[in-house]
Amino acid sequence: MNNLTYSNDLKSANEDSITDICRRLLQQQSFSTQESLRNELINLGYEDISQSTVSRVLTRLNVVKVPNAYGKKVYCLSMENEGIKVDSAISSQVEFVTHNQLVVVVRTHPGSAQLVARIIDIQPHEEILGTVGGNDTVMIAPKDINRISECEAIVRKRLGMTV
Repeated sequence: MNNLTYSNDLKSANEDSITDICRRLLQQQSFSTQESLRNELINLGYEDISQSTVSRVLTRLNVVKVPNAYGKKVYCLSMENEGIKVDSAISSQVEFVTHNQLVVVVRTHPGSAQLVARIIDIQPHEEILGTVGGNDTVMIAPKDINRISECEAIVRKRLGMTV
């Protein structure tokens, strides 16, 4: 193996390690800038990490910026990349879920409705026709209004709530 190949292998292994660390950091903390994420990586011992490396890693992870409960945009792992895993952080943003025999309504804390709608939309379900997310309300159209209770149960499950 020549030195160039060995060097590229080390670089690739280091970027894989940084990618794994970034994934864990984004699952555990909120970051509103690449610089704040870079600073945390430096604190963890990655002194030589550049902003461009952070940018490449965020792209590789399909990270998106979404508003948090306070309306501040923070980096978030894309649900397509992570699969549908809802934890208490999302369900804590939901005030209630109900229906009126026509649509399922999810009331959220201000600024969380579009994220909640996205979570519901990520993996299409035959009982859900579509969603509309505002600031603090998500309306979910069931495919069949005669099965509205089943649709509500699916929404509750997607949001990590008891059925």
